[in-house]
Amino acid sequence: MKCIYCGEELREGILYCPKCGNKVQIVPDYSIYEDDYLKQVLTEENPQSAPVQPDTGAEIKSEAKQPDTKKNKKMQRKIILAVAGVIFVLVFSLVILGAAIRSNHSNSVDYQISQAEKAAKAGNYEKAVSYYENALTLDKNNMSVRLALAELYEKTGDEDAALVLYQEVMRADKKNRRACEHLIAIYDKTDNISAILSLSQAVDAGLKDLFSDYQVTAPQFSLKEGTFTEAQILQILSIDRDEIYYTMDGTDPEVNGILYSQPIKLEENNRQYEIKAVCKNNKGVYSDTITGKYKISFSAPDIPIVTPDGGDFGVETTVTITVPEGCYAYYTWDGSTPNRGSSRYTSPITVPEGNNILSVVLIDSKTNLSSDVYKGNFVYYSEDLDSNEEPEEEETIEE
Repeated sequence: MKCIYCGEELREGILYCPKCGNKVQIVPDYSIYEDDYLKQVLTEENPQSAPVQPDTGAEIKSEAKQPDTKKNKKMQRKIILAVAGVIFVLVFSLVILGAAIRSNHSNSVDYQISQAEKAAKAGNYEKAVSYYENALTLDKNNMSVRLALAELYEKTGDEDAALVLYQEVMRADKKNRRACEHLIAIYDKTDNISAILSLSQAVDAGLKDLFSDYQVTAPQFSLKEGTFTEAQILQILSIDRDEIYYTMDGTDPEVNGILYSQPIKLEENNRQYEIKAVCKNNKGVYSDTITGKYKISFSAPDIPIVTPDGGDFGVETTVTITVPEGCYAYYTWDGSTPNRGSSRYTSPITVPEGNNILSVVLIDSKTNLSSDVYKGNFVYYSEDLDSNEEPEEEETIEE
């Protein structure tokens, strides 16, 4: 088929001439009218080949056919133009219909989604992304498209773009488990634990189970807070057997913490201990910090009880000292203040002869605190002395 304007040979199916740019006019290759006309022309140009007609009236018949030939030519032109018009209308209609279909598809969210799903299934992720982006442009509030597009971004390595879409979904729907799972995975991959913990506070309660690996139970103290009159042993416990870090001066255990390995002794007198502790799991997530305040204020032993409490004695007499549990008693007979280097009381002691000052002190074996010093005047002279011999007067030692 050739172009009716320039004569260029045309390929089948094209709508415009590649040479002159005019629309292709399709003309039927065969027409019964053209066939009759061709036969007539050949007969006129080559009368010898025409059938022999009787001489009578031949010229009249030939003359009579001339008007019909002109009429046929006009008819041919009309038919050709009509056919061309019909073909043009059909082609134009097809072009308009195709444009309408393409326009309809480009404005159809469902069509874009279906094409994206087909492309993704075929492994053509880039094409699928393009279709989903078109769908999202048409329907900006479509959460399903956002999720599907975010997942494709992840597959193509664009995690930043995926993160933005997942965050948008969670802001719009705090119950969206699918988006929440993907956000946790991305944050965990980048060790952004703080973002995971923030997310756990923002989502619906129905999604809290997704954060079980990031929710660490705080430790527990074995002692209640308070003031103690003797040394204490403090244990710190973790229900989930996580690592425990603690401080004893009130500072942050996440920063300055000591790894807990054994019970803590609280034994310094008159000290206010402020213990802070946290648990840390294998993902490096810390629990809430707990605080315990303990004051150690040891009481010194009371002044010793001595029986008898001094006096004059004519016979040998023994002295008993009451020693409380956990204490030791130390004494002297010369009035000096006893200490750990002095005689230790273990059983009743005999009052020596003469005018004596007994000094006794109690020392707590745990706290090393000493009681006040007991002092008593014990005078002992044997009755066997010569009654005529008066003892020398001795100066009484006051306490």
